[in-house]
Amino acid sequence: MNNLKKDFKNFENENTENIENKSGKRLPETFIFLYVLLVAAYFFSYFFRVSSSVVMPILASEWGMNASLVGFISSLYFYMYAFMQPISGALNDKFGPTYVVSAGIFVTGIGALLFGFAPNPLVLSIGRLLTGLGLAPMLSGVLVYQANRFPKNKYAFFSGITYTVGNFGAVISVAPLAFAISSFGRNMVFVFLAVINVVLAVLIFSRRKNDPILSHRKKKANVDSTPLIKQMGFAIKKIFKTKQLIFMLILWGISFGSLMSLQGLWAVSWYQTSYGISSNEASSWATLIGIGVMLGNFFGAHIAKDSKNRKKVIAIACSVYSVSWLVLLFGIYSHVPIIVVGILGCILGLAAGVSYVHLTAGVNDISPAGKNGALFGMMNFFVFVCVIVFQWGTGVILQNFPGLTEGVYTHEGYMVTFTVVTVLALLSLFALLFIRSFSDFKGDE
Repeated sequence: MNNLKKDFKNFENENTENIENKSGKRLPETFIFLYVLLVAAYFFSYFFRVSSSVVMPILASEWGMNASLVGFISSLYFYMYAFMQPISGALNDKFGPTYVVSAGIFVTGIGALLFGFAPNPLVLSIGRLLTGLGLAPMLSGVLVYQANRFPKNKYAFFSGITYTVGNFGAVISVAPLAFAISSFGRNMVFVFLAVINVVLAVLIFSRRKNDPILSHRKKKANVDSTPLIKQMGFAIKKIFKTKQLIFMLILWGISFGSLMSLQGLWAVSWYQTSYGISSNEASSWATLIGIGVMLGNFFGAHIAKDSKNRKKVIAIACSVYSVSWLVLLFGIYSHVPIIVVGILGCILGLAAGVSYVHLTAGVNDISPAGKNGALFGMMNFFVFVCVIVFQWGTGVILQNFPGLTEGVYTHEGYMVTFTVVTVLALLSLFALLFIRSFSDFKGDE
C-alpha cells in the first residue's frame, strides 16, 4: 500500500482527475480505495469461473452427470460472460465502473445463492449463468478506471496488480474452497460468498463520486455520447482492421482457453485419476497453477513497463507457456512424481500470467482514448468464445473414455484430450511471426 501511495504522488495532471477536500489538498487514498474495491470485485470473477473444478466433480458423482453435461454447465458462465463482454466494456466507458460493477457484483450474489442451493442441474445452470452475467463487467471496469485515473506509463503496472489479485481468486477457489465445502457444506459456503458480494456492491456504489467517468459526465467534459451499439461496432471494426489485434487474439484465445480447460475444469480430476490420489490432495497440487499465474502477473507488472519491449515479453511468455504444456503432458504420461507435475503446472501458469498482463497493455497501446473499455470488452468476447470451445470440446473428447463410475474418466482419456490441447497451444505460436512492436501504435490508428 505504501508503494502505491508513492506512485500517486507523481501522477501526471493530464492523466489524473483532481479530487480535492475542503482544504484544497488532493486525496490519493480515495483513488487507492476505489481501485482496491474494483479489484476485489474482479477477484470474484476468477473465483467463480474456476470454482467449478471443485464443485462440479462432486455434483457429477452425486447426480450422475456425464462429462459433456459437466462441461456444458461449467461453460454457461463463459457463455454469458463472453456475450456480455462488449456490452460491459461499452457500459463502463459510458456510465462509469462504479455503477456498472456494483450492479454486476450484486447480481453475482444472487447467482451464488442459486449455485449453492441448487437441487438439480437446471437450477445449477441458472446460478452459473447469473454469475457469468454479474461478473462480466469486472475486468473492463478496473481497466477503464485505471486508464482514466492513472498515467499511461503505469497501465501495465496496475494491470499486473489487477491480474495478480484476480488470480488469487483462482487459488482460493481450488484447495481452500474444497476444504471449506467439506467442512461447512456447499450451502453455507455459498451463502457466505453471496453476503460478501452484496456488501462489496454497496461499498463500490457509495464511492461513485470518485469515479472519473462520472466526473467527466458531470462536467460534460470528454463525454462520449456515442450509442452503445455504435461503440461496439467501432470495437469490432477496429479488431478486424488491425492485424496486430487479430494475431493477439489467436495467442490470447488459445492460451486462455487451454488454461481454463485445465485450471478451471479438469486439473483436479486429471491429477486424481492419473495418480490415484484423493480429491483434496489433487486440489492442492492443482492450486499451484493459479499460484503460478499470480506470480506471472506480479512479474509481468514489473518488466517492460513501456511499449518498446512488449512484443519480446509476449513472445517469450507465450513460447514458454506452449512448451510447458508439452512437458506437462509428457511428465504425466511418464508418471513423474506428482510434485514435479505441480511445479510444471506452476511454470505453465507463470508464463500465462506474464503474457496476459502485456496482451492487456498491448490493447491499451492500440486503443484510441476513451475507447479502452469497448475495445477490450470486444477482445475479451472472442477470448471467452475460445474458453467455451475448449471447455465444451474437452468434455466431448473425455466422454469417449468413461471410467468405472459415472463422472469418472480414464487416464488414457485425459492424455488424448490434453494432447489435442497441447498441439493447439504449440500451433498458436505461429501468430508471433506477424506481431510487430507496440511502440509503432499511437492509440489513434
